[in-house]
Amino acid sequence: MDPKYKTLIPLVVIFFIIGIAVGYAAHKPRTIEKIEYVENKTIVTVTVTVTPIPSQTLTPALTPISTAAATPGISNFTIKNYDPSTDTPTKTMVFQTNYVIEPNQVSIRSGESVLIKITEWSLPFSLTLVLNNSYQKYLGGSGSAFVTFNKKGTYSVEGIIPSDDPSVKPKTYATGTITVY
Repeated sequence: MDPKYKTLIPLVVIFFIIGIAVGYAAHKPRTIEKIEYVENKTIVTVTVTVTPIPSQTLTPALTPISTAAATPGISNFTIKNYDPSTDTPTKTMVFQTNYVIEPNQVSIRSGESVLIKITEWSLPFSLTLVLNNSYQKYLGGSGSAFVTFNKKGTYSVEGIIPSDDPSVKPKTYATGTITVY
């Protein structure tokens, strides 16, 4: 027997065994449970069962155990992601550089809405919106929130610079108020 076949045949056998092990691991059905946090602090648990079928793409089957309301919110106000094609805000508040929100005071009627957004691409960090000390939404570096106010009152708006380090306190970037009359 030629010496190259003495090396080639054991390598083919080893790769064949590795291929069987990888194929079994890739096609083994598995269930993954994941907890997701929705904007109004309702916890939704989703069970994903992945069962691979040969020669087809994998599509997980989602089975929600509990669901949240379509428009998360609190009785005094409702918050959702801003859609410029359907949402028309009454007023707009913008987080800008130099630690300000413009305008920092807004007055609207009950039932009207305010768009709170970041337009500065030069912010070297992300922001979390805190509304009335009861609601938080992560805006990142360029996000927005569309808020509809249902009840009269004065609401505080804060932009917080979050920290991944638990020993570092989050820093207040800017504050403002919304008065609903």
